[in-house]
Amino acid sequence: MKVLKIIGKGLAIILGIVIVLLLITSIYYRLKAHNIMSQLKNDGYCNLVSAGEYKLNALKVGNENGKHKIVCCSGLNDGTMNFAWRNMTKDIEKDNQLIFIDRAGYGFSEDTKTDRTVEQIVEDYRTVLKNMDEEGPYILLAHSIGGLYSTYWQNKYPDEIEDVIFMDGSLCTYIDEEKNRKEKKKWYALNVAEKVGLESIFMKSVYGALADIDSMTNKELDMNVYMFSKTTGSHANMSEVNLEYQNAKTVLDNLKPNDIPKLFIDATYSFDEKPEFKETYWTPLEEKIGKCEYVPLHGKHAIYMDRTEECAKIIKDHIDSLE
Repeated sequence: MKVLKIIGKGLAIILGIVIVLLLITSIYYRLKAHNIMSQLKNDGYCNLVSAGEYKLNALKVGNENGKHKIVCCSGLNDGTMNFAWRNMTKDIEKDNQLIFIDRAGYGFSEDTKTDRTVEQIVEDYRTVLKNMDEEGPYILLAHSIGGLYSTYWQNKYPDEIEDVIFMDGSLCTYIDEEKNRKEKKKWYALNVAEKVGLESIFMKSVYGALADIDSMTNKELDMNVYMFSKTTGSHANMSEVNLEYQNAKTVLDNLKPNDIPKLFIDATYSFDEKPEFKETYWTPLEEKIGKCEYVPLHGKHAIYMDRTEECAKIIKDHIDSLE
């Protein structure tokens, strides 16, 4: 009995130490995130616009009287878009207006428990633009899963869309239930880590796999990591993860070809090097989506940061060709 009591006391002490350490990491993380968000607010990166029951962060940059109106749609969990994309978009902004809209739970946008179906997400984008008095047609500039939502948008409301540019956009033909299950495990773990203030530690390695963090200053890295981490702790982000397969199926089941110009920048799929992948996933989508130019630009998934100048030139040349 004495041995059991000693073991019990030892475990209680260890548990107490773990709880104290988690409390410290959580407080540190919240303070650091708060300071970064305050600085970004002071720098003008926060502009909340109603999407109905919640508000989304919608930042307008570039030439207000420009030739085109470009709506930017981020990848999964990316609450950094309105500053992380700007090195790529700076030349594009000279002749065009860009509108960065963070989805619910992303960056400064308010969180929600409303299911993140593709239909709801696209209606959120449209409602925010309406409340900003920004009429189409729009060019959609989308990264990763933002490409999924943009595919649905241009298919559902073709009169609103002038052009779609996918930066390594998610292929609705490639997302299946098994992949979705694996994704859920990873994002659930990060969601829990965010709650106890540990995610920024893990996120540096995760973010390093997405982009070239060696080229960032410490301030830039902190901005990206902490805003990325904050987003993963939201209800809305986890709902997107849970509904990824369902949303992909909805897009694919309703997809019809149209004549809207489209550009697909391939960073990681390597269609030109994997003929079997191209035949299984890309060709069926290309046939269903209609007119789409394919351009290989191999690099990391966050191609807008990995190969910034090349990506910007491809996008700018494509936009200029629309005139």
